Amino acid sequence: MQRFKINGSELVKFYSDSTKLAKVFSDIEMDLKSQNRVVCQYIINGKKIAEEDEVAFSGWNLSEVTTLEYLSEGISNLVVDVVQTWIKALPEFVEQVDKLAEELRFESNSKSRSAVLDVIENCEYLVDSLIPIKSLMGDSVAAGLDSMVQAEEQTRKALNEAIKALEKKDFVLLADIIEYELTTALQSWHQGLHHMLPVVQESANKDVENSSSLGDRRQNN
Repeated sequence: MQRFKINGSELVKFYSDSTKLAKVFSDIEMDLKSQNRVVCQYIINGKKIAEEDEVAFSGWNLSEVTTLEYLSEGISNLVVDVVQTWIKALPEFVEQVDKLAEELRFESNSKSRSAVLDVIENCEYLVDSLIPIKSLMGDSVAAGLDSMVQAEEQTRKALNEAIKALEKKDFVLLADIIEYELTTALQSWHQGLHHMLPVVQESANKDVENSSSLGDRRQNN
């Protein structure tokens, strides 16, 4: 994580006192994009800004800004964090899914229904957090893409069937879908992420080297 700080007076000199923060945000993010980096957080006048509040601050004039700071991280590093987190979490998640399937065979009530919905939500979150890796990393993650595509298809198929079984209150079928189809899909995710991890780690290391080289060139200039 890198942190940069700019005084408001410097921004006014470069832009103007009536320039909106939205313009500065855009320029910062475009510059970072060229370095394969993203903004993780803005800090305005010493106050940390949540992502959902950025729109409100975007309308500020630079005359209102004393200091602007931002934290940035390499895209590859963020991907590594996501992949490592899921590799660690998936075995426990699979155990929870297996346990839920067993419970459904012996007891089906509102608590079971709530647990099924939680599993569905967590699986959707899994897919939503991992699929964007393809667009972020491109061909560099090809080592894990085939298994990820297969895992996504398996997961979506299992979730659709689970939802239908839940709507029909067919808990025996639901238990089978969760225990076999969904578990298989989660194991495919785990395998694919293990194959992908060294590739994204290598990409992250290259980004660090490139960032260091860029910093040295800027200092020399």
